[in-house]
Parts: sequence; structure tokens; C-alpha cells
Amino acid sequence: MLAFGLTSCKKFLEKEPVGRVSKDALFEDVNGAKVALVGSYRLMLDYRRNEFGMIEDVASDNVISIPAAINSNSVMLEAFNFSHSADDAARSSYAIWQNIYSTLNNVNNILNAVDGLKVKYPGQLAQVEEIEGQALVLRAICFLDLSMVFAQPYNYTADASHPGIPIPTKTPSPGAAVPRATVKETYDQILRDLNASLPYLVKYRNGGDQALISYQAALGLLSRVYLYKGDWENCVRTADLVIADNKYRLANAAEYKQVFNAYPILPTKDNPSLINIETLFHLSGQMIEKVNVKEIISVFSSPVIAQYAASSKLIEKFDSNDIRQSSMFKNVGPNYITNKYGEVEFTKAQAYLIKVIRLSEVYLNRAEAKWNLQKYAEAKADIKIISQRAHTTQILDIDETPTALYQIIADERNRELCFEGHRLFDIVRRKQNLQRGSDCNAIVCSLTYPNNKFILPFNTRELEANPALKQNPGYN
Repeated sequence: MLAFGLTSCKKFLEKEPVGRVSKDALFEDVNGAKVALVGSYRLMLDYRRNEFGMIEDVASDNVISIPAAINSNSVMLEAFNFSHSADDAARSSYAIWQNIYSTLNNVNNILNAVDGLKVKYPGQLAQVEEIEGQALVLRAICFLDLSMVFAQPYNYTADASHPGIPIPTKTPSPGAAVPRATVKETYDQILRDLNASLPYLVKYRNGGDQALISYQAALGLLSRVYLYKGDWENCVRTADLVIADNKYRLANAAEYKQVFNAYPILPTKDNPSLINIETLFHLSGQMIEKVNVKEIISVFSSPVIAQYAASSKLIEKFDSNDIRQSSMFKNVGPNYITNKYGEVEFTKAQAYLIKVIRLSEVYLNRAEAKWNLQKYAEAKADIKIISQRAHTTQILDIDETPTALYQIIADERNRELCFEGHRLFDIVRRKQNLQRGSDCNAIVCSLTYPNNKFILPFNTRELEANPALKQNPGYN
């Protein structure tokens, strides 16, 4: 089934992935589109359990390197040290670019086939529309992920006219010149896809499988995009829709650790204990045959070979009564490593979950948007829901004065979402300097905003393949 989905292209501008099943043959019927959708989910899992899933934390103030595990072949070392090179095809920037565009290529093939399938198979319209709704969200995620690492945030210029990423909605022909859209155009496309998905997803709500895109997941992602854009009213509106829907609820303190570490049992229709709790959308690694030593589980969570540990600056943000400190970190020697990805057993198949959007984040998105709308009491109420859940032995009192509350919102977001791929982008979109802690052991311990090093270079191979692609400043 994954023959199409697991193929990848040498460059994203190649006409189509080369595999055992041609594109025309695959989309001959609705079942082929289903196969391609499964493959697209798997490709997204692969890029999020590898370099993209780690870069926003590795390049932030959340981690230090574990010296015994670091060498010249270490994972993400160029991200940790801000030493990316446009000529280095073996490191994270090229892998992120290549792997996300390979996923995007597959998703575009699905979306370009659905109109024909609707005409050819009118009796299967519901199935085709359900596929289309999920594929539109997958494409929006691809564009958003690429923009986070290859383009400055939306508010970098007053009108978001600075360079974004190429946003092909069809796979370009080989050698085609595909220029970078502006960041505004990039976000416009992301919003078009997410909003276009909603009529399909609300019509065909899945039965609670969090490994599939749902209506609530699309709305939650919309709240994130509007937050990143600074559209506070729409951020609150879409977050309200998710929270008021009541299909999903936050995990309670007793359930919290299991949300991340349910191995060997993951939430499925056959195991309903965690369905509709906390997670709106995750990528399921239940059937992964073998965990690589250089992927997120190993690099962040293995007691034996982890390469990065939590910085003292991060650990100090948790008070002693915070259940997240005890449940989400484990002490290995002098270091604290995250427990969000469980422990690695290389001798057996792994089961793990890569979180894409959680209900907790939706509350945090709404809190930050409400603060920007000067609705301080309402922002405080949202933050207290998340923070109180983590403090079972005390009643919290949160400072409502604007300056203090803003810092509380930022700190609570990091406490809740650390090691889930948010931190560096949260710093940059707030136009803050990056200041690592006193235990920083990277080459670079601070960067002032704005800074060219906050985003990645385009690889020289891609610049040669696509003459319209212009390099990011500082990497020429």
C-alpha cells in the first residue's frame, strides 16, 4: 500500500515520485487515492520524527548537548551551533527541505486527482471528499512547516512582503522556475487550504482516530496560523470553536503521562481509553519496524544515546509541584532528558506518537491572542486551566498585570510544549532575542533579533535546480 507514498524524489522539482506504481495508475480509482493518503501520512511522520521535529528545540534555549554523545557525526549539531552551510547536503537544512517537499508532492498529486475521481465515481463522492479534506490540511501543514524554518515570521515586515517559500499546488515540471512567494502569499495559501477543508471534515467526522485529520484538528491548526499571523480575533474565534465543541477534553493529571507514553498500547478505536483526550492530531508510529539512532526518540529520549538534554534554564521554569517536571523528564546522570517520546528498545518494533496539535496548545493560543486584545482576565483564565492541571497539590494565583501575565503566558507555553517543535519559532515571532542559559555549551549562546541565523539556507543543489529560488540573506 505504501509503494507510492514512501517513494521520494531527488529534488522536489522532479515531475513525480518514481516508484512501482505510476501516478496515473494509482489514481485510476478511489482506492488508489486512499493508498496515496496513507503514504502521505507516513511521509509526514517520517519528516517529523527526524530533523524537522527536532530543530525548533535544538536551536533554542531549551537544550544543551550531552558531551559524551556529541561528535562530528552528531544529529542536528549545525542547528545547535547555528553553523548551517548552503553547500552541505548531508545536514538538516537539506533534509528538511527535501523531505517536506516530497510529502507535499504526494499530497498535491492527491488533490489534483480528486476532481476527476468525483466525476468518474459519483457513488463514492463521500469517500473522495473525505480524502480531499484531509489532504488539504496535510498540504497546509507542509507549507506552514517549511515557512517556519526557511522564512522569517509573518510580522518580520509590516505587510509580510518579505520572501516566504515556493508554494506549488501542482508538481512543477523538471527544470521549472518556481519563485518564492511572499510570506503573506504563503499564509494566504495555508489559510485557503485549511478553510477549504472544513466543509468536508465537518461533514465526515471520523470516529475519534487521532491519527487522522479531523474537523477539530483543522480548527486547532487554524488557531495556530492566526496566532502566528497576529490575527488575534480569528485566533480566538477558531480556538473557541474547538474548545466549545466538547468532542475533545484535556487530559487530567493522572492521564497526562500516558498521553505521551502509552507504549505498547496506543489510543485507537479498539483501545478507546485515550481517544478524544488531549490530542487533536498525532502521527502514529505504531507500526515502525525499527527506530533509527538519529531520530527524535533516540536523540531526545534514550537514556543510553540521547544527544541533547534539557537546559537548566528550561528545568528552572518548573516548580517542584509541577507534575510535568516529574512525568516529562527523567534524570540520567547529571542531565534531564525529555520523557515525551518514551524509551527506545532497538530490538523490537516501536510504538510512539508525534504530536502535531494538542488541545492544550489551543488554550495557549487563545490566551496569547486574548492578551493581545487586552482581555487580560480571560487570558488569565485560559492559562490557569493549563497550569492548574499541572499542579494537583496547590491552588494557583496568577498575576493579571499585563507585563507579568505576558511572561507567564510565554513561560507556560514552553513548559507545556517543550520538545514538541515550537520553542525557537515562538521566540522569533515574538521578536525576542535568543539567550541560552549559563550551562550553554554551544558555539553560539545568544542571538539578537532580527537575525539571519534564525532561518535555514537553501541548499546549493536546489538553487541550481530552480533558478528562480533566491537564497536567504547571510548564506550567499
